[in-house]
Amino acid sequence: MAKLKRICQPMIVKIGGVSNKDYDDFYSIALDVLNDTALRYDEDQECNFDGFLASNIKRKFNTEIRDRNREKRIPAKMVDSIHNLITEDGLTLEDIIPSNFDTYESACGDHFEGTKIERYLNNLSNIQREIVKYLVQGYDEKEIRESLHMSKKDYSNNLSVIQAYENVKILM
Repeated sequence: MAKLKRICQPMIVKIGGVSNKDYDDFYSIALDVLNDTALRYDEDQECNFDGFLASNIKRKFNTEIRDRNREKRIPAKMVDSIHNLITEDGLTLEDIIPSNFDTYESACGDHFEGTKIERYLNNLSNIQREIVKYLVQGYDEKEIRESLHMSKKDYSNNLSVIQAYENVKILM
């Protein structure tokens, strides 16, 4: 353990901003790496065990730091739709917040003339426009397929066209 700490200490110091709790996390990672390295080490390799262990620990520490920073850097991926947030009563937040306000209608209404949305919709077939209309209104796949009398395959094929880069790039 003392030897493992001597290997890890300079790496952790170099990372910087590491709390006492984090030291424990990094030493736990190093122990896992030690176990894995002991199983994978081949004495016929050109490097010695200590060098092999140190390089594996360094790679694992870098991966840990990358993953921790990714969570800080991309918080939007953790945000969920109001439709998916469930309360203790089993209701969605959308169900318990009373409102007649329609953001989409207020922002756009049916006034698409000369907009990117008009060009996008003009690239779609009538059935694909209907699917988009239902999606905008918050219908799920099953409801859309039932309303339009579509099979899963037809729905999937049309949705692929709706989401195709050639069509979506118009909106960018």
